[in-house]
Amino acid sequence: MLNTPQKNCLRRCLLLGALAVASLLSSCSTTPYIVTVSDLPLKETRLPGMEWQLSSKRANAQYVLYGANSNKERTARLGDYYYVLWYDAQPSVPARVEMLYTQAATASKVLVSNVEFTKPRSSRGMRKTTFVFNGPQRARRGDVLTWRINLYSDGKLMDSHRSYLWMDPEDLWQPRLSEKQQQDEAPKADAHPS
Repeated sequence: MLNTPQKNCLRRCLLLGALAVASLLSSCSTTPYIVTVSDLPLKETRLPGMEWQLSSKRANAQYVLYGANSNKERTARLGDYYYVLWYDAQPSVPARVEMLYTQAATASKVLVSNVEFTKPRSSRGMRKTTFVFNGPQRARRGDVLTWRINLYSDGKLMDSHRSYLWMDPEDLWQPRLSEKQQQDEAPKADAHPS
């Protein structure tokens, strides 16, 4: 059993802990951010297997192919699907989700696709934005190879996610070090380790 001073100390600690958690949660949600980007390509009209590892691809295939009655309609829906889940912390200001990408037939040319939210939204919360590459555009340009997704709020870049192979265009133009320069700048090994 706790005596009264110990109970008061415990109450203060619990109250301070609750205030700390509340302030942490409120501070985390004051800026918009990207929660996740799901890249779910649909490469064939046949549904993926029933294994648990394929469940997200199977669900996406069922979602995308729903209502496609003919094989021609199903084939037209083949392509790359990107689902961006983002937190809208400032619904009163304009927001934009921008996707920079390269496709197989465009080489290193970076293409841009935007989804803009110019009108105020009803409340804070999660939003889902979808980028679809299918049909004639995909047939002409090929699969999406690299991508970068930027989230802007009131014209300011708030968050960014990118694919593993994405390289920013400005990184391409930075001077590369020759092998000799790399060797000269490499840290020297200590001949007498301590």
